[in-house]
Amino acid sequence: MAKTMTILWRSGSMMAMDANVASKLAAAARAKGYNVRMFGYGEGVTAVKKGQNPKRFPNVGNEFEALGKDGVEQAICETCYAARGFERGEEIPTAKVGSLTNNLFKFVSESDRLVTIAR
Repeated sequence: MAKTMTILWRSGSMMAMDANVASKLAAAARAKGYNVRMFGYGEGVTAVKKGQNPKRFPNVGNEFEALGKDGVEQAICETCYAARGFERGEEIPTAKVGSLTNNLFKFVSESDRLVTIAR
C-alpha cells in the first residue's frame, strides 16, 4: 500500500518561492509512489488562483494544476481565500475550496508524513 504525504503550505505564490518548493516536493513524492495531498492556508491560497502570469517566476498555478491532474488532492482554506477577496471559481479546477476540519484535519490524520512549508 502506498504511503501518503500531506504538504501544508502557508506562503503565497511569489513569497520566497515556498509554493514552488511545495509543488516540486509533491512531484518528487509522486514519482516515488506516494499519494500526495496538499492544503493551502493563509497567503498560500494565492498559489491556486487561475490566470497567473508571472514574468520572471515559475507559474505555480500551472504547476499545481498539473499535479492535480496527476492525482494530487488539493484543498485550500475557504476563510483564508475569502479574506483575500477571492470568490469560488477563481481557483484552478484541480483545487477544492475547503476547510480545516473537512480537509486539513482529515489529510493529516490519514497521512504517514506531514511537511509544512511556511515563513
